[in-house]
Amino acid sequence: MSKVALALALGLLLFFTWITGIKTAFPFAYALWMLFLVAWAWPQLAIRGLTLSRKLDPGTPTVGEPFEEVIEVTRSGFAPAPWIEVRDLSGIADYQPGRVISVGRDPVTWKTRGVYRRRGWMTFGPTSIRVREPFGLFSKETKFGQRSSVLVYPRVRPIPDLITPSAQQMGNSQTFGAWADYPPETGGVRDYTTGDSFGRIHWALSARHGRLMSKTFEQPLTTDLWILLDLDKNVHFGEGEESTLEYGISLAASMASQVHSRGRQVGLIANDAKGTILEPHRAVRQDRLILDYLAVAQADGRTSLTKTLAWERIRRLPRRATAVITPSADPEWVRLLQAVQGRRSNMIVFYLDTASFGGPDRNPSFDLGQDVDLYVVRCGDDFARLVRTRDAIRIG
Repeated sequence: MSKVALALALGLLLFFTWITGIKTAFPFAYALWMLFLVAWAWPQLAIRGLTLSRKLDPGTPTVGEPFEEVIEVTRSGFAPAPWIEVRDLSGIADYQPGRVISVGRDPVTWKTRGVYRRRGWMTFGPTSIRVREPFGLFSKETKFGQRSSVLVYPRVRPIPDLITPSAQQMGNSQTFGAWADYPPETGGVRDYTTGDSFGRIHWALSARHGRLMSKTFEQPLTTDLWILLDLDKNVHFGEGEESTLEYGISLAASMASQVHSRGRQVGLIANDAKGTILEPHRAVRQDRLILDYLAVAQADGRTSLTKTLAWERIRRLPRRATAVITPSADPEWVRLLQAVQGRRSNMIVFYLDTASFGGPDRNPSFDLGQDVDLYVVRCGDDFARLVRTRDAIRIG
């Protein structure tokens, strides 16, 4: 029976009681009306004294990691709350921490667990609370707008040894170049000391301060690995984690983490809609900068890998390793890679086989030469077990 029908029925009962004048019916009708009013007012009063808090320790989560959230509901009002329904409105896949509880004088606390299923920003909240009275006639709902946003990083997986250990990259190693290959940059000034060359004197500041001032120099921050990530939207296939996009981003994150774990520098170039270029920076942790970008990166580029300006940039760079990640079977980018590999110490190519991700079977043939490490990545592959080849191969 609806609330309106119930109210009409009680009104009719009271009307006929007044018409008939039966004395015993008056207390019964008044009691029913009092019960109706109490049932209506109970949720209105009970919900005013309820508060809800959600606590999440995000840390630095990656896709596939579990998380734990603590939810607490407290009551400060005088009206009891025997039946409360808590619902999460954030819409996170496979995660609903809500439950039905009864709150007395003591707070009610529970823990919920879930798994980060996708990278990017994940928002916990808002939360809905619905209060019902014991008779089940009326309810009152309110929304708590508290939100917690967490940036989920892409999966970082073990991968094959891509570059030589950092101990082999120092000094005058021809593999990664020498510090002398890079002109020094002015880092600051200091007072002149005996033996400083005239070329170090900062004449403008010396005239301003009335004493000789010498320039200080420091070597520029160099990059040991450049990652070229193909984010052309026309070449990616698959859905969710089982897609060429997610595999490519996970490969880029894994490579960046491997290089940084050895104390080396890594840069990233992507042909997304913005034409992203991430170079090392002294003021920030470059590994975190790259992971922040990869966490939200999308295949929204409209420029193919063969037309991106990244090749011109790579051609002008000093001798450094370059890793190309692409699902493109266009032989033109192979020609561009061969044009620049003569200047490179190490070239690495990760080809994402689109056929295994539900895309077209292009069955390409790549002849990258003897100086290029080629990895063919298929859906479901374990990155740690990828096998490289230096031979001309036919992928199929």
